[in-house]
Amino acid sequence: MASPILFHGPLARHEAVTVAASKGRMISDPIGDGGLKVDDSRRIVSLAGMSGIGDKRPVIVVGPLDQATPEAADALLKTLEDLSEGPLLIFLWADYLGGVIGTIRSRTSHQWCPPNKGWTSLFVDEHSEGLYEAWASSDAAKVMEIIYQRQRDWKALLQGFCEVLAERSSTSKRAAKTWLQVRHLLDGKGSHLIAATALLDTLEGGAS
Repeated sequence: MASPILFHGPLARHEAVTVAASKGRMISDPIGDGGLKVDDSRRIVSLAGMSGIGDKRPVIVVGPLDQATPEAADALLKTLEDLSEGPLLIFLWADYLGGVIGTIRSRTSHQWCPPNKGWTSLFVDEHSEGLYEAWASSDAAKVMEIIYQRQRDWKALLQGFCEVLAERSSTSKRAAKTWLQVRHLLDGKGSHLIAATALLDTLEGGAS
C-alpha cells in the first residue's frame, strides 16, 4: 500500500480535506484540530471498525502533526501501521514539516501546500539555498548580503527559503519562530528590509 500523504505548509489542512473528500467518503470531521491527543488514535481505530461498506473508501484527515505531543505522535504511528492494510485512508497534515517526528516523516510522502499557486518549488534556487545555509549557521552578515542582493524579488527569495526551511531544519524553537515570521511576511505586505530584520531577529536567540 502507498505511504500516507503528509500535507505541509500554509494551506496544508485545506488541501488535506480537499484531497480526502475527492478520494473517498469522509467519515468524520478532521481529527486533532484542537491538539492531537493519544485518545485520537483510539478514535481512529474505532472509526476504521465502524466505517461500513459503501461505494467509496472511508477517509479521515488528521493533524496538525507538528503540534502533537510525542506520546500522541507515537500512538498515531502505531495506528498507521496497524491500519495500513485496511480500507481506511488517512490523510495527514502539518503547518511545519520540521515539527513532525522523524518516524512519521520517513513513513509518509510529503506534499508542499503553498499559500497561493505562485508559491512553488521553482522559487528554490541557489540564493534561497544560500540564505538557508547562512541562517542555519547564524551568519548575520551573509543573511543581509543575500537579501540585499535579491531585494527586488525578496518575496521569491523568502518563498524558496521557506520551502528549504520546512524540508531541512530540525524542530528547534528558532526554526519554528522563523517559519511563523516568514509566513506572516509572505501572506501580507513588507519589504526586503523587514524580511532581513525578521530573519536576524531569530538569530539573536541562537539555534535552541
